Amino acid sequence: KKEKKEKKEKKEKKEEVEVVEAPKEEKKDKKKDKEDKEDKKDKKDKKDKKDKKRKSEEVEAADTPAVQAPAAKKAKEEPAAAASAEGSCARVYIGNLPWQVTEEQLKEVCGPITNIEWMMHSDTGKFRGAVFAEFASAGDAQAATAKNGADMDGRSIKVELAQPKKAGAAGGAAMDENEPNESVFLGNLSWDVTEEKVRAAFSNCGSLGRVKFLEKDGQFMGKAFLDFDSVDSAKKAVAKNGEDLAGRPMKLNYSKPRAPQTDKWSTDKKPARSYTPQNPKPDGCLEIFCGNLSYTIDEDKIADFFKDCGTISNTRWLNDRETQEFKGIGFISFETTDAVDKAVKLAGEYLDGRQIRIDYAGQKKEASAWGAKKW
Repeated sequence: KKEKKEKKEKKEKKEEVEVVEAPKEEKKDKKKDKEDKEDKKDKKDKKDKKDKKRKSEEVEAADTPAVQAPAAKKAKEEPAAAASAEGSCARVYIGNLPWQVTEEQLKEVCGPITNIEWMMHSDTGKFRGAVFAEFASAGDAQAATAKNGADMDGRSIKVELAQPKKAGAAGGAAMDENEPNESVFLGNLSWDVTEEKVRAAFSNCGSLGRVKFLEKDGQFMGKAFLDFDSVDSAKKAVAKNGEDLAGRPMKLNYSKPRAPQTDKWSTDKKPARSYTPQNPKPDGCLEIFCGNLSYTIDEDKIADFFKDCGTISNTRWLNDRETQEFKGIGFISFETTDAVDKAVKLAGEYLDGRQIRIDYAGQKKEASAWGAKKW
């Protein structure tokens, strides 16, 4: 009897637990059903969107032949365009190159390259590790693409056909030609180029004065400005555009003229800087002002420049008060006023690669109260 009673109590407790848990399970089932319905709805919405997109594409495809027909006709009428496109296929992009790569290495790996355009950063002038290589035929260019992934000095290079170049405004020119003037821009220079090599390359163009290499943060930018004695000399130099200099094709153009500066509070343009004296010569003047001097100037160069004028008695350089850096300005004293007259005639001539600016300093020899000469 006791055992039967215990079994009966256990059975009753079990039934009570089942009654309590039944609502929980019902809630779970309802939640699951709701989630299933939402999933089905999302799937249906996605399917409807795909169907609409497919239908719209079919409609566009049906209309496409009418649009493409004139293009096909145009292609038949202009076979020259196809020939141009075929020529553009002879150009290959080569990337992920080592920084010290040479033209010989590229030809050894990629084949008979006829021309190389070295890609440089516009702001720093540093090599970007990529080039555009031109081949004699589209077949040679296609063969070069087989070298995609080849190793070069520990780097896996990228080789692929380049996109066709966009035609320039004037017969496909690489860059717009500026108005001719005495100053010439020279780009795409090799890192090991020197001033001597530059002067030798333009030795048959005329008198080359200043050669200014462009640097940023102490790094050579692969660019320079050349100052010639005349526009005719500059024209001869620009005509050498594309010729080789130290293993690279030169990029030459006339320098863009600087826009005249305007006064901060006025719209009036300031006159261009003159290299000759702007004021009359003071009586008994024995000293001249020299501006736009090179930072490598010294007394020996000054003496050699004015050697035919007369004897120099003193040379003074102006430095910045805080940094003590040379300001590119100096004062030159002569023993006679006739020497000053000869010296000012050299205004605008090149001294150490720069056009020197000369003016009267306004000082003259006078007798002091003590009878001694003062300056």
